[in-house]
Amino acid sequence: MDSSSISGKCLICSTPNNSMSLGIDACRSCTSFFKRAYLSARRLTCRQGDRKCALVRAADAVAYSMCRGCRYDRCIAVGMEYERPLRAQKFNCEKADESLPSSSSVVDGKEDSLLDRIGRERAVCMERRRVHELELVKRNNLTRLPHPSEEVYLADYDCALAAFSISVSDSWQLLLTVFPSLRDLPHQDQREVFRLCVPQFAMLDGFSRTKRVWGDFAFSKYAMCSALICTDMESPEQWIGERKGGPNTEEMLECVRAFHLEHLSVTVPSFEKAAIHERETDAMLALMLCESELQSDLSECLLGVLKKVRAEILGDLHRFYTEEMGHSDYSTRLGNLMTMCDTFREGNLLFNEFFRMQVKIFDLYVTETLLTDLIL
Repeated sequence: MDSSSISGKCLICSTPNNSMSLGIDACRSCTSFFKRAYLSARRLTCRQGDRKCALVRAADAVAYSMCRGCRYDRCIAVGMEYERPLRAQKFNCEKADESLPSSSSVVDGKEDSLLDRIGRERAVCMERRRVHELELVKRNNLTRLPHPSEEVYLADYDCALAAFSISVSDSWQLLLTVFPSLRDLPHQDQREVFRLCVPQFAMLDGFSRTKRVWGDFAFSKYAMCSALICTDMESPEQWIGERKGGPNTEEMLECVRAFHLEHLSVTVPSFEKAAIHERETDAMLALMLCESELQSDLSECLLGVLKKVRAEILGDLHRFYTEEMGHSDYSTRLGNLMTMCDTFREGNLLFNEFFRMQVKIFDLYVTETLLTDLIL
């Protein structure tokens, strides 16, 4: 590929970009979106109804201001192509329809929606993490950071790794509790869902917790690993230590710093801009699940589960936006959530590349079976 032919920005969303995908200058987020939309064979309609969102985008408005329908039209218009056969989707798995509760279920006389179940289980998981992490804090004698209202501890390498493992395990338990039909899927399907979705869930929890505890990312040097434990992003040597990386410790620290800068530049702007409500954070867990870029050879049962999840969470969001927030037009808020799903997916790809580099060059994580199975 001739680097001189790259324009420096994505032709679909105009975000900074230095690579080519599917024949054009396109970022990974837009590439992933086009693949999913193409393979779904669904007709994507314009939220505004006039097919003019793409014209706004072409005028270099804020990235991703166009709806999904116009974003797909824009991909086609600039020449994006995906040479892969369409897969017919037959959602005929009866077990998926029976085992996933509908949004009309009632608990204690009140409607128990999918959004309610996710929020309730997230709270349970967070309390469970607090218990596990307090044991880590006491066992490793971690330093408590000064904070006016929150209990927060600065992690070392081993504790940060242990906290991430706790987060991953609890995220998977959340998925199985909220979506019991996942338990009945073939092992290949479960592994694919776990591999793609759980790291994004952990990332979303970390971002949400960091925002709640430390405020604006631009003015915070700390990032939450989970409920109580955080790391100092500006000083990776404080939590990695001199014993990691061997003779290449300084090179490893530079790689960590570079990854943090790139990762934050990709993920933080859309997260900060969206200013999402806690209920929208709950909804994103379901959206990430059904919008993930899964393999094309998965079972019809899983596809049926994901189709039902998507329909149910969009219905819950409609009720939340119109009845609780009083919005008659919520297309911007919903578009922000979809954008963040794409952004977090791209952030997960960056982390995967970073993780592989640490394993192969610096011999880190080589004994961590959970992480290597999850990422490699």
